[in-house]
Amino acid sequence: MIILEDKHVEVLEAQRVAEEQDQLNVNREPPPTYASLQPSPSPSLAKAVNYVSISRLHSSVKETLIIDPSVFVPPLLRPPLLPGETEETRQNLRLESTHGDVYADVTLVDNSEIPLELASQQRNKRVIMSMQSTHGAITAKIHGSPNRTFFVLRAQSSNGNIFLHIPPTFQGPIIISYRHGSVTFSDRVDQNLTTFGEADNTRRCFLGDFSEWDDACGGDEIIIDLRHGNVKIHYDDDEVGSPVKSRPTFLNRIFGF
Repeated sequence: MIILEDKHVEVLEAQRVAEEQDQLNVNREPPPTYASLQPSPSPSLAKAVNYVSISRLHSSVKETLIIDPSVFVPPLLRPPLLPGETEETRQNLRLESTHGDVYADVTLVDNSEIPLELASQQRNKRVIMSMQSTHGAITAKIHGSPNRTFFVLRAQSSNGNIFLHIPPTFQGPIIISYRHGSVTFSDRVDQNLTTFGEADNTRRCFLGDFSEWDDACGGDEIIIDLRHGNVKIHYDDDEVGSPVKSRPTFLNRIFGF
């Protein structure tokens, strides 16, 4: 029988504890780096932009933007004018894809954030947006405060659906031309919608209080051109899965189908 001295026992015990600690360090996650401790950038810190134009072939377009029509863009950085387009009618946002989807999440700047020194017509200028897809879907989510800038959205798709989520403050005409498809609205949109007629595959509606419309002051406007696809229009704060209604046509109402 071997009897160890007390000091020898203490050494062995200290060695065992050190080995266990080393094993724990191996299995433990490494400490976080300085970069990982930094807070993620807030979406509210995104910079407002203007005159954005993106066109892609065989690739989808996906953008999240804040649009401010008063932001100055040097002429060298502006996209070329389209045929028939002038500096006054230049589009603030243009997204196009061939054989791909177009997705845009757009926040419209609050009018109170536009500098007062700008001319009144500049501060109240409508945001002009165009989205086009060939063999792809278009999804546009438009947000803004009650004091947001007005907007005009032109959406065109061939062989793809169009999904629009618009501010509940939308006030203006909606013109939809479509072939081989359907048009549906969420219940809340449908309650505020007035349809004035449908002819030659074009439906003309007004969303909001028509009695308050003033051509001189402008307002919102949506123009849709769709071939072989469906249109669905919601408010941007509608609950997910909220019911939609197919707007009956004139013949539907007469014959009950």
